[in-house]
Amino acid sequence: MQLIKRIIGFFFFLYYCIFFIPVTAIFALIVLIASALGIRYDKFYRLMARLWGKTGQWLAFSPVKVLHPEKAKTKEGCGVIISNHQSGFDILAGLGYYPVDFLFMSKKEMFKIPLVGPAMKRLGYISVDRQNPKRAAKSLEEAIAKIRQGYYVLIYPEGTRSQNPRQMLPFKAGTIKVAREGKIPLVPIVLYGTQEINNPWIKMCLLPHKVIISVMDPIYADNPLHPANEQSKYSDKERLEKLRELMMEEYDRLAPPKN
Repeated sequence: MQLIKRIIGFFFFLYYCIFFIPVTAIFALIVLIASALGIRYDKFYRLMARLWGKTGQWLAFSPVKVLHPEKAKTKEGCGVIISNHQSGFDILAGLGYYPVDFLFMSKKEMFKIPLVGPAMKRLGYISVDRQNPKRAAKSLEEAIAKIRQGYYVLIYPEGTRSQNPRQMLPFKAGTIKVAREGKIPLVPIVLYGTQEINNPWIKMCLLPHKVIISVMDPIYADNPLHPANEQSKYSDKERLEKLRELMMEEYDRLAPPKN
């Protein structure tokens, strides 16, 4: 049974590449041409990102359901979105279906991809050099500046994809630093189903699967779990762990029971 599933997944992977790669190139070209023509209308570029994300999900025959979308809009109109990271489809589902538009931080290698890299830069996405702490710190400062301009910025606090979606990796301290500056609200969003589409540890295999996005209550500066709350009894490390536990509980609620 597993062998048949792998064979089907391989051919579905080939189909997906045949269509998704040209689609990605087309969207990147539209962004770059619009930029060259001097179009500065930000909503146009956010629309392009949203359509690209939705197209990626449509091509994968993987419908998306969003729970509690109204919770994503903070009182300040900006914030740090923290989300679990299990698959490359996280960003497609996020761009296509998160209730608010956002910028995200991505490893610097992504910005070297022809067409895609320059388009990502034009869209305002933030390059992160994981091997250089000083440059990584500058990327966090850039994220803080974008939030102060009124944007939402998506951060994957695990830092990389988790092999076991039910067991999120320890959250990195960068999440604390970004949210603490300016008492920026945190918006936890939990995804289920993206690793079922594409498990990064099974090469060249895609299978359609429903994705559920659950928007949790925003965490404001007066919440003991928020890094800017100086009255909190929790240390930074404890806050990160409690945020992680909170999101894992939500994931377990969304996912089918363990066998």
